[in-house]
Amino acid sequence: MKAVHFGSGNIGRGFIAKILLKSGFDFTFVDVNKKIIDSLNYHKEYNIKLVGYNFEKIINIKNFHAIYIDHPNILNVISNSNLITTAIGVNSLNKITSILIEGIKLKIKLKSKIPLNIIACENKIKASSYLKEIILKHFPLKYHEYFNQYIGFVDCSIDTIIPSMISFEKNNLSLIAENFQEWIVDKRQFKGIIPNITNMTISNNLRVFIDRKFLTLNTGHAIAAYLGAIKKYKTIYESIKDNEIEDIVKNSMKESGLTLIKKYRLNKKNHFFYIDKILTRFKNPFLLDKVKRIARNPLQKLGKNERLITPLLLTKKYNLLNSNLIKGIAAALHYKNKDDLESIKMSNLIKKLGIKFILNKISNLELNSKEIDLIFHEYNKIYKIFFKELYS
Repeated sequence: MKAVHFGSGNIGRGFIAKILLKSGFDFTFVDVNKKIIDSLNYHKEYNIKLVGYNFEKIINIKNFHAIYIDHPNILNVISNSNLITTAIGVNSLNKITSILIEGIKLKIKLKSKIPLNIIACENKIKASSYLKEIILKHFPLKYHEYFNQYIGFVDCSIDTIIPSMISFEKNNLSLIAENFQEWIVDKRQFKGIIPNITNMTISNNLRVFIDRKFLTLNTGHAIAAYLGAIKKYKTIYESIKDNEIEDIVKNSMKESGLTLIKKYRLNKKNHFFYIDKILTRFKNPFLLDKVKRIARNPLQKLGKNERLITPLLLTKKYNLLNSNLIKGIAAALHYKNKDDLESIKMSNLIKKLGIKFILNKISNLELNSKEIDLIFHEYNKIYKIFFKELYS
């Protein structure tokens, strides 16, 4: 079977390629970054150092192909594939829709009856369904019958940590990755026979796993990053070693977790054990994940359906405590990074319009709500402690 993967970054090289090559796929990287494609074609292999507590193993990745997104043969590659995956960032999905449309249209022209399944491995709930909506808006109506019969968009949940860092070898493609890796997909969304993929979990109830991961790991990760940035820590490892930050992160995940327990009737003991396991992963000294990587795109992370605001709204719905989530959201509003366009935009909007307007406009919180008042109070509290002298 043939697989095409868009994105040659950490998740692409350290997770998707590793799994699909091990599963026997003929695998092709596709990227807009000519430098990394040239490097893949030059080296023809790279190593992944898998790490955990008292565990370290180096595995070799090879026998892959790599082409630039504008390669003349790209449409043939897409039309002949059985599986397409992405790990390019949710905001970049729009940039590949036209090429996916043309590849699928070529597949139709060739009268192929081989199903094509597309899995968007992005940090967004139901990212594949989102990609499908974008494509269908521009896909010719006359091809919709074929599209619905042979093109599957499979939502998934991916859970692993692969930090951005300099390669541990001269080969700039090699990277360090967490040994813990989880890939759960929605069984109901595949077209044709579900491919046999190593370590992939097939589920009839994906939403539980998506929310469990997104509103626990991603929530805690983001809050650790934003609190760490305030204290000028460079990595999540440094941040979580700070007892004050660890306490807020752990309790924010518990606050979010109690909403999941209520919503999905999860076992409380098991879910809190899952939270402790996540904290242990954050404390892995071999995974020096940068605060800047986790904190990037703060406006996106403050969206209504995102990792910070969704659990807050659920605590309101179920009348549960949320003081630590409030602290995390307030910390996110303080995030400043001159290299992050969203950070700059957010900072300018706050100066111009104020915190409450931003929370109403970006997070869709009601202007006169208790939640906005609590975040506003916490934001000012952080300002007085950490930033007053800096801006006075």
